[in-house]
Amino acid sequence: MYNFEFTKPKTVEEAASAMAAEGAQALGGGQTLLPTMKQRLASPEVLVSLTDVEGMVGVAKGGDALTIGGATTHAQVAADAADSFPALAALAAGIGDPAVRNRGTIGGSLA
Repeated sequence: MYNFEFTKPKTVEEAASAMAAEGAQALGGGQTLLPTMKQRLASPEVLVSLTDVEGMVGVAKGGDALTIGGATTHAQVAADAADSFPALAALAAGIGDPAVRNRGTIGGSLA
């Protein structure tokens, strides 16, 4: 892999500032990006971890809806949505194997 800077912002503002850097790449679970970097097919200069950004992780119920942060793992969705949205919880619980569910994020699946 290449040399790179690693940062773990705590706020959306800090994350946006870090992502403005040339060569910056967002990092959630890293299940696609890290193997790509190991194969030298990607070489970001800055990795911006989103796992500690307030509001990016978690499942919040509001009325008849769920808000799911992009850095929320599939396992967390499966656990937190079980009471309100059992079909979504079952779907999230069936993604990959336990390693994928515990590292893979909703945002990564959409990317």
